Amino acid sequence: MKVANYFFHIFILLACGMLAIGRLYDERLEFFEINISLVMSIAFFLFSIPILFSIKKIKLYNTKSLYYLFLLVILFLSPILALNYGYDIFGIQKYFNFILIVLPVVFIVIERFTYKELKFFFKVMLYFITVLSILGCLVVMTSSDRLSVLGGGPIVFARWMNIGIIIIFFLKKRFSLKFTFLMFFFFMLSLAAGSRGPILSLCITILLYLFLNFRKLILPILVLFISIGLIFITTNFKKSVLDVGKTERLITKDSRSKNARLVFIYRSFDLMKVYPIGVGLGNWQIYANNYDATHLLKHQYPHNLILEIFVELGFITGALFIILLLKVLFFSYKRMLKYNHQENTFYPLLFYLKFYLILNSFFSGSLVDSRFLFVIMAMVLIDPPAKLNLKYDAK
Repeated sequence: MKVANYFFHIFILLACGMLAIGRLYDERLEFFEINISLVMSIAFFLFSIPILFSIKKIKLYNTKSLYYLFLLVILFLSPILALNYGYDIFGIQKYFNFILIVLPVVFIVIERFTYKELKFFFKVMLYFITVLSILGCLVVMTSSDRLSVLGGGPIVFARWMNIGIIIIFFLKKRFSLKFTFLMFFFFMLSLAAGSRGPILSLCITILLYLFLNFRKLILPILVLFISIGLIFITTNFKKSVLDVGKTERLITKDSRSKNARLVFIYRSFDLMKVYPIGVGLGNWQIYANNYDATHLLKHQYPHNLILEIFVELGFITGALFIILLLKVLFFSYKRMLKYNHQENTFYPLLFYLKFYLILNSFFSGSLVDSRFLFVIMAMVLIDPPAKLNLKYDAK
């Protein structure tokens, strides 16, 4: 039994690492002529396969069946579309990174995870995020470029920092100076990344939490936020914060980013009308530029997960995904309310994490970039529910 537990813990360590990197092979992660991503990928497969084959029985219900259906559509529809509409290296990488990293983790989480595995998973993920934050801090101190750590860009980095904040807030029930400082540290690094999407998503998530839990205190809290904003604007504290990394981009950057995303939206709707069954994974840029050769786009995806799925996998798959998102979000909300009286439950964390990740995918998301969203959805659907069973899990 202990050997099985150690085996499972090693798998979780590797799964967290693969989710953090997001690629089977990344040439940028090479140290002393050893590619870390390739070594981790091989180890991940070696530990995933026995666990996958150990799953003997699958219990299906409405929402879980819908999730599996969506994953099967990606698995089988993508090659069919590639044969009809072509493919390039970006689409091939996206497909295999998704089916060989995200799918195994999602399936194992739903079918094998319990409260204990979830607890260990989030502890490991918090350690990974802390390591990323230290590396990010070193980048801020030594480089004037935007944050880029372990192959991930500034948006991805800011997203991980905010995920760390949410994990600490919901897992640490008692006040701790150490973890309060860590949350502040993550937040400052998230600001330093200079990306509005992750920060705006975090603020909306905080407002939702306050609305659902402290409705009577909404007005005082808004006054507090406004007061902090006035202090920030009218004192030297503003200059101190804006000097960190690329924080000034949150306030001073021009409208090019917003205008680009509007172009992505318009071009995506044009493609949806012409190609309702989809153009295939990774083909958004190719077909967007073919549609309007007078304004060529250098971006490979529309920076919006919903638009990407609608354009690349078709209208039916996109509609299926929206229904799935709403059903899982409502399902997690119901479970959060049902088990909210229990101290040892992950459903508040899962609900707010899922809400944050959905919002963030609207500002800058792709199928593989949203890998953690798919894993969180799997955690919500664990059955029996992922709460502490005092008889079995407290040992």
